[in-house]
Amino acid sequence: MKTTAIYVLFLLFTLQINAQEFEIIFQQCYGGSNWDGPKSILPQVNGFYHFGNTSSNDGDVSFNYGKTDFWLFRTDGSGQILWEKTYGGSEEDYPSNMLPTPDGGFVLFGETYSNDGDVDCNHSTNGDWWLVKTDSLGHIQWSRCYGGTHKETASQMIYAHEGGYVMTGKTGSVDGDISHNNGQYDVWVVKVDWDGEIIWERAYGGSSRDYAHAIGLTADGGYIVGGGTGSTNGDVQCREGLPGEFGTAWVLKLDHEGQLEWQNCYGGSYSEVVVDIMQTLDGGYIYLGTTASGDGDADCFHGTPGDAATRDMWVVKLDETGEIEWHRCLGGTGFDSPKILRPMSDGGYLVGGNTQSRDGTVVCNESLPGTHTVILYKLSPEGEIEWTKCLGSQVDNYLLSIHIFSDYHYLLGATTRTWGMDVDCDLKGQTDIWIVELQDTTVGVREERLLQLQLYPNPATTEAWLQLPENTLLAQIQIELYSPTGRLLYKAQPTSHFHKIDVAHLPRGLYLVRVWDGERWLVEKLVVR
Repeated sequence: MKTTAIYVLFLLFTLQINAQEFEIIFQQCYGGSNWDGPKSILPQVNGFYHFGNTSSNDGDVSFNYGKTDFWLFRTDGSGQILWEKTYGGSEEDYPSNMLPTPDGGFVLFGETYSNDGDVDCNHSTNGDWWLVKTDSLGHIQWSRCYGGTHKETASQMIYAHEGGYVMTGKTGSVDGDISHNNGQYDVWVVKVDWDGEIIWERAYGGSSRDYAHAIGLTADGGYIVGGGTGSTNGDVQCREGLPGEFGTAWVLKLDHEGQLEWQNCYGGSYSEVVVDIMQTLDGGYIYLGTTASGDGDADCFHGTPGDAATRDMWVVKLDETGEIEWHRCLGGTGFDSPKILRPMSDGGYLVGGNTQSRDGTVVCNESLPGTHTVILYKLSPEGEIEWTKCLGSQVDNYLLSIHIFSDYHYLLGATTRTWGMDVDCDLKGQTDIWIVELQDTTVGVREERLLQLQLYPNPATTEAWLQLPENTLLAQIQIELYSPTGRLLYKAQPTSHFHKIDVAHLPRGLYLVRVWDGERWLVEKLVVR
């Protein structure tokens, strides 16, 4: 009877939902009198942790070291700030993303041009990667700089296989922490342990400009990297006609030690780049990028090829060797910029970004002006558009982060400059952080809003970590893992607020993690690749 009940619950989680009506159920703005923006959102007990950038020194921001700082703050269930802290020095410090750590703290990743204040490790003022470890209240425990005497740009940090973190971006150095550089700028991938010590680092590229925007885990213990290249030599081996005039999309498959296994270029005559990438359940890959070509691999472009004022979002599905299976252009004759790509429980994908178009695939409310509107697309597993959602105000709303509760319930982190239309919160400055909670009102059966559990990495390949709230009574907790057919695979009582679940032996698929908190069962989906 219990197995039947679990199987029914699993089916409820995996029903394909053709959402029609997304409504804003909560929103709040944060910032000061200058420029503020979001990068990461993490759920917690009765609230969230937010990570972003600030150049303010008033309003919600109590202190600023200089120009642009990292900004970390915690909010309660009603959106009120409980505490906030800034990190940086007298120059520019740009955040990329944040991850929770096994001890209940956080690691903050970005780049720094400072060498004072909180920054005492910079190799030069040309720009280093900067990794900051904090405790649960945001107090700095340690920080590390990575780079050389030239410029390094930080893009993304993820959990590494077997613990620690892997970071990517680009480097122009050939000294300091960089052992090799092929040209002007290289893709740079660095693996560090939990304490930020370098385990290995690799640079990839040719004699021109090469860079990475995204990195993901692969089921074989390696990594998939996406970015762009303008090179025609070194590690870059494009087909004839690529790269285009202004560069081409570049995907690299790495093994567990960062050694290059294969690479491929994608694009047309003008400009393409990858901004987000992940492995799919069938062993292939999918990336989100941008295109301006209209020929070659990108023959679906809606705009004028080569026109700097027009871009499409470009979703490309690859097989396990990097060959294109299908692709889809999203946008119109204006400028459409991609930001996020996420898997959904039905095998489809959620794509998010910004649009200036009002034609092509862009279906927005006519009252929204065509000036950087936030847009979401739901794609089927084959890349067909199932629905779109636009939201924003009069000008300049940029989607920069997202947290997905379920297929029909999201929390967006965007920027806003003006009140009105969808923006209904107190603005404080030039650009504020705009936190928006969306829910599909056409769905009859609701998944409970579970902010208490954090499960990462998700998707997982070898292990997943379950983070429990800091005020949890561990003696009351019971953890269970169920297969897609409802069979109990694993049962445990945690001994700490971070609990490891071994998934290396499990086949690829969608699983359920159930946690008994002493009063009720909490459920979270886990994808194993």
